Amino acid sequence: MFCPVCEAEYEPGIVRCADDGAELVERLTAEMGAGDMSEARFVALRNVGSPAEAEMVNDILQQNNIRSAVQSGGMDAFSPLLSSTSPGALVLVDERDYDRAEEIYQSFFGDDATPLTGTTIEEDEQATS
Repeated sequence: MFCPVCEAEYEPGIVRCADDGAELVERLTAEMGAGDMSEARFVALRNVGSPAEAEMVNDILQQNNIRSAVQSGGMDAFSPLLSSTSPGALVLVDERDYDRAEEIYQSFFGDDATPLTGTTIEEDEQATS
């Protein structure tokens, strides 16, 4: 089952989306905006400094109707959201949205891989060399 609004996938038996209350459908169609979800292929957009930063970027992309997700190495479901000191995380986007996602990222952050904390010392040194 899928939500025709946010395109979230649900287990059989659930009839309404927990996020927006929309009635679920068995299959998304092109008329709903996304096409068949089985066609989605996620590719890396950016490797950012921390899972918290990746979540921030992910939120911005999703607010702009970009299908995106975060991949990080956290030990549990909450550590990527709560830790700003854990290792970097990948922001993934549907390859069909890549160009638009790149434009959105650039408009917010430029080439910065650490959107919350700014550039690293090494990046600053390379920029001045």
